[in-house]
Amino acid sequence: MNGERPTLADLYREALRLLPSRFEAGEAFRFLTGRAVRDVLPCGNELAPPELWAALEELALRRGEGEPLQYLLGEWEFYSLPFAVGPGVLIPRPETELLVDLALDYLGDKPAPSVLDLCSGSGCVAVALKKHRPAARVTAVERSPEAFVYLTKNIAINDVAVEALLADATVYRPPEPVDLIVSNPPYIPRGELAGLQAEVHREPELALDGGADGLDFYRCFARLRPSLRPGGRICLEVGARQHGAVEALLRAEGFGPVRSAQDLAGIPRVVWGENPDRNYSDCKGLGGRE
Repeated sequence: MNGERPTLADLYREALRLLPSRFEAGEAFRFLTGRAVRDVLPCGNELAPPELWAALEELALRRGEGEPLQYLLGEWEFYSLPFAVGPGVLIPRPETELLVDLALDYLGDKPAPSVLDLCSGSGCVAVALKKHRPAARVTAVERSPEAFVYLTKNIAINDVAVEALLADATVYRPPEPVDLIVSNPPYIPRGELAGLQAEVHREPELALDGGADGLDFYRCFARLRPSLRPGGRICLEVGARQHGAVEALLRAEGFGPVRSAQDLAGIPRVVWGENPDRNYSDCKGLGGRE
């Protein structure tokens, strides 16, 4: 620190020392000061109030005990939108933005399309879709009461008209067919849960456990073709090396074409399939990858 008059630049240097990465230090600095590092460092001699130092030390202590940074900050960005997060809800991941990209591409300029988001969690997918396609009628289904609190809060934070339902996504059926079903369901095989990072263990197991082979939710969702209009689409985020199995599940239930898309790391991350209309034939033979 700078003698007895510590500055904001000193505060950032202390965050770098206490937190595990430059990224986390920058996010903590923004949270504590309400300002980005790049906006402060050119004139970093501005004094840092003592309460900021105490808050940084408390945050770093809890972070060192394995609490996710996102929970400590209470908010995280997804698709350039703010989302409240905390214990009981899955933290939005950047790779899930691909699911939103593909969904928005499909919706295009369809007039008043209907969208069903299953295992909605924080509501990040449902809210992002509604924000970018205001004419869409979006319903978000989540069975965890703890996560449902964040879902409804995030709908309010982002000022969107999304219908939130507290229900089990594996048995829920919409009252009438929809244009698009999206989901980022639990997909980690149960036997792999124990080996996850300490931070991930702080997230709800209900949002992670995909059953013995990680495919339980996909088996349920593959049976949703009757809940889609002809030409409607289902888009599912999948774990690493799961795309082939999920594609096969969709084809077996009559979806076609069925394809997968890769994330920025080159991992097949989203599998999608269409409900063929009456003129579509041989759908099981036309699957492929993009």
